[in-house]
Amino acid sequence: MSAGLYLACDYLPLVEFSAIWRGGSKSIFLKDEHINTLADCLPKIFVSNCDGRTGAGCVSGAFRLSPPKNCGSARLYFCTQYISLIILDLQYFARIFHIVQQQLLDYTLALPDVLSYVTSSVTSVPNASDHVDCRHLFEELVATV
Repeated sequence: MSAGLYLACDYLPLVEFSAIWRGGSKSIFLKDEHINTLADCLPKIFVSNCDGRTGAGCVSGAFRLSPPKNCGSARLYFCTQYISLIILDLQYFARIFHIVQQQLLDYTLALPDVLSYVTSSVTSVPNASDHVDCRHLFEELVATV
């Protein structure tokens, strides 16, 4: 499993959750409102223990996280796609999730500058490439904030 920022569609930040298994891999991309729901939900999901109690899941539009049942796996859904998460995955995400949230917040704050830079660079040079090294630009903008 991995989580990180994914720059897509009009330079909007998305958080990618990926699972790799023998047969291939699967990714789910979540917007900031889903990330906030997940951040609120992660601590509550641990009410589900191996003693048979089931914690509450969470839902936000097309996103939902089902709680683990009997020490099994939980499922992180977006629309009809899902990734199975074992208890250790959930514990890992609960520990590092503040980092992901901070990266998302930093990028969201820098987004107006990114869009301004992209617009000026694309319009200032005829036949310019649409490619912008977003990771490098993001690092520069966050360093100046």
